[in-house]
Amino acid sequence: MNLYVNWRSAFKAIANNRKRSILTMLGIVIGIAAVIAILAIGRGYERDLIKSLTKSDNGQVEVQVIFNPNDPAFYDTNRPSFQSGDLALIRQIKGVKSADFETIDLKQATLQTPVKAEQKNVTADLVKKSDVSLIEGRNLTVADNLNKNKVAVINRSLATDLYQSPEMALNRGVLLGAQVFTIVGIYEDEAMSEEDAQMSGLFGSDTDYQVKIPKKTYYRYYENGKNTASVTAVLDKGTKPDEVAKKILDKLKKQGSLRNQGTYQSFDSSFLTKGVGKVLSTITYFISAVAGISLFIAGVGVMNMMYISVSERTKEIGIRRALGATQRSIMTQFLLEGVMLTFSGGVIGYLLGMIVAYSIGAIMKIGIQIDFFTISIAIGVSTFIGLIFSVMPAREAAKKDLIDILR
Repeated sequence: MNLYVNWRSAFKAIANNRKRSILTMLGIVIGIAAVIAILAIGRGYERDLIKSLTKSDNGQVEVQVIFNPNDPAFYDTNRPSFQSGDLALIRQIKGVKSADFETIDLKQATLQTPVKAEQKNVTADLVKKSDVSLIEGRNLTVADNLNKNKVAVINRSLATDLYQSPEMALNRGVLLGAQVFTIVGIYEDEAMSEEDAQMSGLFGSDTDYQVKIPKKTYYRYYENGKNTASVTAVLDKGTKPDEVAKKILDKLKKQGSLRNQGTYQSFDSSFLTKGVGKVLSTITYFISAVAGISLFIAGVGVMNMMYISVSERTKEIGIRRALGATQRSIMTQFLLEGVMLTFSGGVIGYLLGMIVAYSIGAIMKIGIQIDFFTISIAIGVSTFIGLIFSVMPAREAAKKDLIDILR
């Protein structure tokens, strides 16, 4: 009951000095609002940046594993660095959602074909279907791609050099690499771009030989459409990339298909994000600390107001003491006044800080992060300031001698 009476008395005292109380709270409001806005924006930006670094284009957290051979000549052998057995090992590890080779989406390839007893480079467009103006024959269809048919549409230059004329080349064969394709269509030569002309000269070809072949046919007979030089592991939500990466490397070191011919390494953005996150957090806290200086100044203002209040209410203190109020009761009342001022300022400052943070976030397109830490900063720090800076004035009020007051 005494606490309620003290609280009511403190509230009345603040209400009786509204202007002074509002001006005193203003420093707390501005200080808390600045700190909260900086923390919310800083932590939100840190979160968005880390997400962008740790997630792939499809929003999943991935770890990439590569193989480094002991002998550099390994790269000239075209041997796969990883095999299906390695994928199975990685998929068994806890925290790995899936693992696969990187998918290759080639648009063009360079193949060789014998023309007049010489090997010539041919630019092969890998298509699902072709739609060019033909001299002879037909275009490639979607069915050719789905069925992986070994058919090709070639340009006039290649058809003429192989079979003297486009008419004679139709339905004949063209050797591309180690595979023979049936010529089903011939189209007019396309103009060479400057880049293609340079590439043609680089490979020692004066003529632009061009073909179009089904993409799936190319993957079936030349490449499987997978980059076996590395493995990408997609992680379960909530797992730590660095811990899972370590487990993957340990597993491959013991059971990997090429464990005796080199070493395995991983790349995951957690190594990068740890440093980035630490730097951003340090900057955020430093700026918040600078903004927090205003809280100290506001605390001095609270103390000054409390001292003024004590001096102005000497008669009130004397009357309460004469009616039986204890020193502890007097001290509690003045402490409550200081805490109520700073607590109210903290709540208002928090709300104002979040409004500012959301406004800036909307303009800069940054996600704002609200957590228990920011709330505790607003409420806890402001209340703590009220207690600290009200202790001395409250103690002075409580220690006033009744006889001195009544003189």
